[in-house]
Amino acid sequence: MGPGMAMNMQSAFKRPAVLAIAALGLVAACGNAPGRVDYKSELIAAFGKKSAQTPDVDIAAALKVTPKPLSLVVREQDKTTAIILEAERNGPYRTFITSARQTLTLRQGVVTATRGIGNDLMSSDVEDTLRLLRARQPGHTRRVMRYLTGDEHTIAFSFDCTMAVGETQTINSGEISAQVRVMTEKCSGDGLQFTNTYMVDHAGEVLGSRQWINPTMGSVGIQVLRRSAV
Repeated sequence: MGPGMAMNMQSAFKRPAVLAIAALGLVAACGNAPGRVDYKSELIAAFGKKSAQTPDVDIAAALKVTPKPLSLVVREQDKTTAIILEAERNGPYRTFITSARQTLTLRQGVVTATRGIGNDLMSSDVEDTLRLLRARQPGHTRRVMRYLTGDEHTIAFSFDCTMAVGETQTINSGEISAQVRVMTEKCSGDGLQFTNTYMVDHAGEVLGSRQWINPTMGSVGIQVLRRSAV
């Protein structure tokens, strides 16, 4: 895709990209019992927010109500916060879902697709990124990200990236306690540029990250609260 198409990307995305975490309110309670959640459909994703400026997510309650893998997601634009629930596995891919049936699909902790948020990331080629994360090594990566535009067309964007390896940190979040290596991926292409940051454990799994979704939404932070079983 040429530079002209890249410059028109914002106009091509006519529908606003609103991630589920920006719209989720309090999850319906089971009966009248406070703090309990209707888990029948297994579409429970967020334990609520008072406002975009004052997120109120009950991580302890979320971990208690389900044995499934959970992650905390923060939309960078307005700091809206929510918890998402793993709903499906397809080989190495893990799909996390909201109560509104909007989804994020991750592989090794890297976002590969979205559904239901508007201007969706339909698919992506991120093998170079995954390889360097597994090895926890610096290097060059190339990724392709395919989006659904407001007029229901799919357009592809190619990015050349550089992966750098930073310091070691300890991460404690929910049921996660691990030593991680901070890795930073700087990408540019088709008139766009962004930076992803990953907190990677010894096996190359991303336990915390800041990842770019699309130009209209920008980046989200994702923090694993309970990891997926192998």
